[in-house]
Amino acid sequence: MRFKAPTPFISRPVRVCGIQYALRPVASFEAFAEQVENYVDVGDDYDADVIAFPELLAVQLLSCLERGFDPAEAMRKLAERFTEPFEKLFLELSTKYDRIIVAGTHPRFVDGKLQNVASVFVPGHGPVHQPKLHLTPTERHVWQFEPGQEIHIIETDFGRMGVSICYDVQFPEVARIQAEQGVQLLVVPYLTDDRRGYNRVTTCARARAVENQIYVATAGMVGSLPLITDLTAQYAQSGLYTPSDFPFPMDGIATEAAPNSEMVLVGDIDLAMLDQARARGSVLNHQDAAQDGLHVTFEGKIRVHHLPWMDAGKGSVQA
Repeated sequence: MRFKAPTPFISRPVRVCGIQYALRPVASFEAFAEQVENYVDVGDDYDADVIAFPELLAVQLLSCLERGFDPAEAMRKLAERFTEPFEKLFLELSTKYDRIIVAGTHPRFVDGKLQNVASVFVPGHGPVHQPKLHLTPTERHVWQFEPGQEIHIIETDFGRMGVSICYDVQFPEVARIQAEQGVQLLVVPYLTDDRRGYNRVTTCARARAVENQIYVATAGMVGSLPLITDLTAQYAQSGLYTPSDFPFPMDGIATEAAPNSEMVLVGDIDLAMLDQARARGSVLNHQDAAQDGLHVTFEGKIRVHHLPWMDAGKGSVQA
């Protein structure tokens, strides 16, 4: 019997830059914009396809507001005063640097409801707004956010990506729905104030990578805003995580940042390796879940956005 060579897979390389961003007081929106652009410029220097910021990036702008608001009112002031300039800033940066940017999250009014929303900016397109689906007690009772009811899938030239905001990644059903919709790169912006919270997010992010045979990139917040409730200390160690099988690193970690330090991490992944692992890996989680009837229902809306984009410096090659 003649040996039959395995079917080749078309390489789909993606370089991810995660910003382990440091909260610090700023005097103006312009100062905030300068700090943000500095990191986008770093991601551009590394020729990153996707640049990801942490959850609640916009809270740095609380230091621009007058003091005296209670936490819930402060979040509403952020939404009222800064949503438009925040969105304008990232639209300009995405176009200027020709990069996909996951702009962390910011408080945003959606149909009159205050939500914690991650905005994804793809060059040449309008932003995609992914609301947080599950809220922590602080978000519900202190900041008085309301949960979102939509899952957004973003289709680019390299493949499908999605966003799962911090606590959302601790619910396996969310990532399962995203994987069923073809997501192979899941970006997780997060904000946690101690190592227990960081461990919850990171352990679950790594589990989602194994369960669904996808890549998961986390971007966490460090630093603090002195004397601002619930933002006086943060802990993070951002990372880029893989399935646990032969084509990938033995421990399922493509790269990780130094713990609790302001820095960036940069990692190269290839979505074709997921195709290979799903077709002939040691285990076939993604395939077996579908064959065994493991499907998850979602009462909200699932929206797929076809946003073609290709970094001119990259291309697909035969594996």
